[in-house]
Amino acid sequence: MIFTCFAAAYFFSYGLRSVNAALAPFITEDLALSNTQLGWLSSAFFISLAAMQLPLGVWLDKYGARRVEACLLAIAALGSFVMVWAGGFSATTLGRILIGAGVAASLMAPFSYFRRCYVVEKQAQLGLWLLVAGTGGAVFFTSPAAALASHFGWRSVHLLSGISLAAVAVLLWRVVPDHDVLVLDVNPSAKPVSAWKLLRRPQMLHVMPLSAIGQGGVMALQTLWAGPWMLDVMGSSPTRSATLLLVMMLVMTLGYLAMGVASPPLQRRFGLRNIALAGYLCCFVAVFLLAAFGAAAWPCWLAMAAGVAPIMVMQPYVSTQFPREAAGRVVTLYNMFVFVGAFAIQWGVGAMVDALAKGGIGRETSFALTFATLGALQVASLIWFAWHSGRSAKQA
Repeated sequence: MIFTCFAAAYFFSYGLRSVNAALAPFITEDLALSNTQLGWLSSAFFISLAAMQLPLGVWLDKYGARRVEACLLAIAALGSFVMVWAGGFSATTLGRILIGAGVAASLMAPFSYFRRCYVVEKQAQLGLWLLVAGTGGAVFFTSPAAALASHFGWRSVHLLSGISLAAVAVLLWRVVPDHDVLVLDVNPSAKPVSAWKLLRRPQMLHVMPLSAIGQGGVMALQTLWAGPWMLDVMGSSPTRSATLLLVMMLVMTLGYLAMGVASPPLQRRFGLRNIALAGYLCCFVAVFLLAAFGAAAWPCWLAMAAGVAPIMVMQPYVSTQFPREAAGRVVTLYNMFVFVGAFAIQWGVGAMVDALAKGGIGRETSFALTFATLGALQVASLIWFAWHSGRSAKQA
C-alpha cells in the first residue's frame, strides 16, 4: 500500500511533465504561441519544480514524506484547475508553475522514504519499479490525452488531472505511515547537513553537470521537443506524432520493467555507477544520430527511451554515498540540477531553433544544429564525471 500510494502520485507527476509533447499542437493553436513561448510554457513546470528542491529536502528530513507530498499534491491539483480556466498565456504559465511546484516531491519523497526505511540493495529496484508507474503516466498522457483533447479540448485533460491529484493527496495522507520520521527519531544526535556543505562534496560536484545537461537534456527532449521534431522534421500529423510518442513511452516502460528485474544481479556485477554511464552513452549517441540523419533516424527516439532506465539508477547511487539522515537533502539537491537543466535546455532548444529559422535556415537544419550542440555538451559532462569519479575511486 505504501508503494501504491507513492506510485499513484508519480503516475500523474510524470504524465503532467510529459503532456505538453502531446498537447503542443492544441495549445499552440488555441493560444497562438511561438516555439519560444511553447518552450517557456513547458519549461515553467521544470523551473518551479527545481526551485522547490532545496526547501523540499529540508521538509522531507524534518516532517517526513507523507505530510510533505500530500500537501504539495493539493497545490498541483489547484494548478490543474487554473489550467482549465486560464484564458491566456500568462494564466496558463501560472498553472504550469503551480503544477510543477505541487509535484516536486512525487519522486523525491519516495526516494527519501526508501533510503531511510529499506536496505541499500533494494534502493535501485524500488526506484525502478516506481519509475514504471511514472512512465505509465507518460503513456496515458500521450496518445490517449491527445485523443481526449481532440474531442473535448486540451483543458479537459487538466480537469481530470486536478480531480485525480486531489484524490491521491487524500490517499497519501491517510495510508502512508511515518516510518521515515521514526528512523530520524532513533538517531536524534545526527546533525542535519546543510545543502551548501553537500554541494561542496566531491560526489556532488562531479555529478552536477551530468545530471543537469545529461539527464536534464534527455528529459527536455522527451517531454517536449520530440513532438515538434516529429512534426517539423518528419512531417508527421499531430495524431501520428502522438502515436509515436506513445510507442516511445512504452519502450521506456519496458526498459524500467527490464531494469527492475535485472538491477540486483547487474548491480552486484557492474555497480550502479557503470550501469548509469552505459545508459547515458546510449542516449547521447541517439541525440547525435538524430542531428546527423534527421527524419531517417527517428528510431533513435526509441533508443533514447530505452537508455533512460539505466540513467535513473544514478540518483540511488549518489544517495548511497551519503548518510541516510541526509537522504531528503541529497535526493532533492540532485533533482534540482536535473530540473534546472531540463528548464534551461527545454527553453534553449526552442530559442535556438527559432533564432536559426529567423536567420534563413530551414526547420530541419535548425533542429539538427541545435541537437548537435546539445549532444556535444552532454558528452563533455559525461567525460567530466567519468574522469573525476574514476580518480576518486583510485584514491579510495
